[in-house]
Amino acid sequence: MKAERTPEAARKVPSGPTADMLVDLATRFYLAGESQVQISRALGLDASTVSRYLKRARDEGIVHVEIQRPRSLHGDLALELATTFHLRKAVVVGGGPGQATNDAVARAAAEYVNSRLLNGMKLGLSWGRMLSAAIHKLPTGTASDLDISLLHGGVGRGGPGIQGHELARHLASLHPHSRVQYLHAPVLVDSPDIKEAMLRDRSIRAALESAVASEVALVGIGTLDDSAPLIRDHHISPLDRQRLLAEGAVGDMCTRFFNQDGEPVHVLDDRLIAIEWEQLQAIPLVIAMAAGLEKRAAISGALRSGCIDVLITDESTARAVLKASRRA
Repeated sequence: MKAERTPEAARKVPSGPTADMLVDLATRFYLAGESQVQISRALGLDASTVSRYLKRARDEGIVHVEIQRPRSLHGDLALELATTFHLRKAVVVGGGPGQATNDAVARAAAEYVNSRLLNGMKLGLSWGRMLSAAIHKLPTGTASDLDISLLHGGVGRGGPGIQGHELARHLASLHPHSRVQYLHAPVLVDSPDIKEAMLRDRSIRAALESAVASEVALVGIGTLDDSAPLIRDHHISPLDRQRLLAEGAVGDMCTRFFNQDGEPVHVLDDRLIAIEWEQLQAIPLVIAMAAGLEKRAAISGALRSGCIDVLITDESTARAVLKASRRA
């Protein structure tokens, strides 16, 4: 015999969920990782109602559940990559080019990063699409008291969720008692005089000093292609882009540009607010993540720079990078 509802419980259950409510419930459960008990307390619903509404969200197509076979990791290919470029470790995810493989690389990066985090660690953070994808796949962590710093300044306009301050805030939210040292400055300013003036600001100097003290750095590898956020969103002018290309730049890490041999390209250095090249090299563990054949030249240059200790990438890109290294 079913138990009778109490008048109080009956008042908490609306006559029927709105679409917005179903979206809110699904977002909390599937994306934010809240438990059904947490959701029921936050929204004043009983747990059985939350469960029923989550099922309804699936039934109505608001939530699509996709089961993917885990992609294999290529141990031999990873070992060859690590040996060729003197890395501490490489992680190579199987699969051809495409978004599914990029997602798999992000998952592999999240798993590796999660395995390296320790209580009280000083963590330096870049920004970008792959790094954002990886950080948003991190589970709620067991490490606490992380001290998170930004390795370079931000941009005024960019894709949602890829900005450094957003990533730092999300990462800190996953690990109890963690702190963020925000760098309130643009990554590229209009003149050397502006840079000098900004570096006289005490809070900006403190933020960069905190970044230099990082024990682990999480970085992406950027390109100068049209699709790169720095180019696509006009953070680097066409003239500056041409100057970089003329000097042989093939990519960047933390907005520090390098050529195919991994040597710094200093064209914009007098206007950049970012950790210095030598300071990035000095961080004990630099974990880089990048995928896609369009990044093979940038990844090759980054690997030769002496900055990277760990690379996480996909099979096709790893093979292309190794093939190019054999021809060099």
